[in-house]
Amino acid sequence: MNGMSKWLSDCLPADCIDTHPEVLVRFSQDVFAHGEALGAVVRPHNEDQIVALVNACRVRDVAIVTRGGGMSYTSGYLATRAGSVLIDMSAMNKILEINTVDATVTVEPGVTWESLHCALTEKGLRTPFWGTLSGRYATVGGGLSQNGVFWGSGYHGAIGDNVLSVRVVTGEGVVLETGSASQRNSGPFCTYFGPNLTGLFVGDGGAYGIKTRATLPLIPVPRAKAFGAFAFESSDTMTLAMAEISRNALASECFGFDPYLQKQRMKRASLASDVQQLGGVVKAETRVLDKVVQAAKVVFSGRGFMDDVAWSISTISEGRTQAEANIQAETIRKICGKYGARELPDSIPRLIAANPFGPVNNMVGAEGERWLPIHALVPHSMAQRGIECIESVYRNNQSLMQEYQVRTGYLIATVGQQVSLLEPVFFWPDALNELHKYSLDADHLARLKQFTHVPGAFEAISKIKLELVNALSELGAVHFQLGKSYLYQEALTPESAAVVRLLKAHFDPGGIMNPGVLGFDSRTM
Repeated sequence: MNGMSKWLSDCLPADCIDTHPEVLVRFSQDVFAHGEALGAVVRPHNEDQIVALVNACRVRDVAIVTRGGGMSYTSGYLATRAGSVLIDMSAMNKILEINTVDATVTVEPGVTWESLHCALTEKGLRTPFWGTLSGRYATVGGGLSQNGVFWGSGYHGAIGDNVLSVRVVTGEGVVLETGSASQRNSGPFCTYFGPNLTGLFVGDGGAYGIKTRATLPLIPVPRAKAFGAFAFESSDTMTLAMAEISRNALASECFGFDPYLQKQRMKRASLASDVQQLGGVVKAETRVLDKVVQAAKVVFSGRGFMDDVAWSISTISEGRTQAEANIQAETIRKICGKYGARELPDSIPRLIAANPFGPVNNMVGAEGERWLPIHALVPHSMAQRGIECIESVYRNNQSLMQEYQVRTGYLIATVGQQVSLLEPVFFWPDALNELHKYSLDADHLARLKQFTHVPGAFEAISKIKLELVNALSELGAVHFQLGKSYLYQEALTPESAAVVRLLKAHFDPGGIMNPGVLGFDSRTM
């Protein structure tokens, strides 16, 4: 037993501690990069064990990083100090209470978005924001630490807009609760009791503490959906249409692709023959006739209808009645027509809605290439400027991208009524890491090309990524999933940065909580 294992075993049961070399390697990687070698991975089962662990690490000046589902690509849970302890929250995965009277649900942080959604759907309920596309693995706690968007974001915004209270163990081993639960005689039913303390722990990347539970609001599951899909000749007309759809709150999800990313997605699976996804469409329809009609539409549309499409968007609208959802869809149709779009079969949004938490095979390219997204959130008025900014960086790195066969695409989406999300995506041939091999479906992995390691490719992608981050920061974009990849303190005004540093000094004076995240490095504090 090494020294770390000895003192860890003094504060945690043996079955919580994992020092197997292959586990340490996998947990030191995210989708893009790798961090310093870990000393141990621990899987606590309750809050008391987390408090004991934090106290033990604090007195020994051992850094802690906390991991949710592991689907990050911004180095959020990658250690910056060798010998760090990584807390894997997967064992704390209970749904503690579904309160149908007060319309709240309280969960431990290791609950996946998929498992929460399934449990709530049985009761006819849902959280307003109800998960990311990687929700089969991605967790509520990880989502709160990183922030993020997708399911429900068109109406309800990001993860951080949809949380009432969190319970946190700080870097001093102190347990605190936020929102109405911060009051001595109250519980977690309201975000505010004075200032919004809950927001301090949303998007913090674990810089201030470790979340041990969260309470989210509930809404009834909308009874009806309507779908739309439209082709545009250019990104500027597409982003204008998406902005109008967004500010009029017409779609729960509104997302678009450029030609290259469109082709990548269409390669990955046949829309006509994927029986599992088609089964989801059939299950999602309510009437027998609708089941037959919609299944037939998906089969007959196949994939060929996208062959001559440039830019495209898909929309999903929800309503209490089918008439309400249809009115939104018809309004979207008129908006898109105003910007010169032509209507497409709605197979893609219908399939995605019916199978919201599929395999995470999209974390690599269609043939097994490496994949890396970067993102920026801008007001609608700046969406096209954001795309032009990204394209300028690409032009400046054209020779480097040609050398390493880098291909690029875009995912564009709306968030709430004010925000356009721009997500440029890189694909390049290179070897997959252990996290990829562990997370991909085995049969899918077996079909992929097995690229060998390409010397210099990671460094080339990192250079282009950094230039994009700097350019988008100059543009005034903001980011979720900050991890250790985006500018944060450097982008803040001096006054705001000073407040952030004061909070860090209060919650984590020893600087052991995820050094490097939010621009903090305890060695230079």
